[in-house]
Amino acid sequence: MSSDSNNQVPSNINWGIVGLGDVCKIKSGPPFYLCEGSELAAVMRRTPNKAKEYASNVPGGRCVGYEDLDEFLQHPTLDAVYVSTRPGTHLEICEKVANAGKACYVEKPVGRCAEETEKIEQMFKEKGLPLYTAYISRAYEKTQTIKELLRSGEIGNVKRIEYWVRGNGGARDMDSDLPWRLVAKESGGGLIMDVGCHVIDRIDYLFGPIQNVSSRVENKNSKNIAVEDYVAIKAEIGRSTTAATISEGASVDLVWDFASTEEPCDELRIIGSKGILRTNGAPAEPLDICNSNGDVLKTIEFEMPKHTGQGLIQVVTDDLRGVGKSDILSYGENAIRAQKVLDTALNSYYGGREAGYWNREETWPGNPHKS
Repeated sequence: MSSDSNNQVPSNINWGIVGLGDVCKIKSGPPFYLCEGSELAAVMRRTPNKAKEYASNVPGGRCVGYEDLDEFLQHPTLDAVYVSTRPGTHLEICEKVANAGKACYVEKPVGRCAEETEKIEQMFKEKGLPLYTAYISRAYEKTQTIKELLRSGEIGNVKRIEYWVRGNGGARDMDSDLPWRLVAKESGGGLIMDVGCHVIDRIDYLFGPIQNVSSRVENKNSKNIAVEDYVAIKAEIGRSTTAATISEGASVDLVWDFASTEEPCDELRIIGSKGILRTNGAPAEPLDICNSNGDVLKTIEFEMPKHTGQGLIQVVTDDLRGVGKSDILSYGENAIRAQKVLDTALNSYYGGREAGYWNREETWPGNPHKS
């Protein structure tokens, strides 16, 4: 980590990336060499030559590719590590990152269950190192616009939050016969773990903790896949000192129907005492401001960012450099809260959500598809 001798502010954070899958192609890889004060110093992937190939395309010619994690962590200029592998590997990799004394930014979901996430957070806490989590939708221009509208009282106090999705929810890399996102041992569950956790964190960020969770979880149509494909959650918003507006006690109704044969849809509705905000989960789709009857009063348009992870990665880099503090940041504790909601919702389907659960065979107790 280099510093400006005049003010002692680090001029650059030298990042490394572990895992170079689809998330690193456009969404979250390039920001590590595009953000101000950030340099991508090293990358690591076990597949022969893939890391060197990726490194060769990083501007500046200084990025080094590794195929061994221990060698990667010994890179001489490394300050912080982005862990972008599948959730089933996070616990082991994060332990090595913490032991190497590096700050960490880890993909969501951080663990396959809350207990794993708590273990990861504790590793970094014991070392006095920051652990940031990749809930990138917090930094979307649309999320921040919603926050400002709520703060200004545009729709009054929040009474109800509704979200429903039909289709794959924008999940990436779904072309293979059985993507890891549909293997619970790798992901912690079905697609809700990958795309649904963003919605849960965003609600927590804007309104407050999600509590009193009840759920209906099924495998409705995916007969050759063991994970759930339908999740409906009912809950309410708890007390918060950081919520954008008064939301305590608001009802929460969320539905993910990933195997629906109906027309795909994705809609978020925030219903207040004076009006409604209506949009969907994507960063660039319009936001409608409506009256209490649902009539559109104003529509706000947004541009699609080329790299959707860049906003949050810039904020994380700034925090590491000590040049700004932001409430957009998501830490281990935020990831734990999101994971506890998911664990509560999915527990009846899987018959267990503790850390060691994922080391069992695929025929878990409570899994309706066990042999």
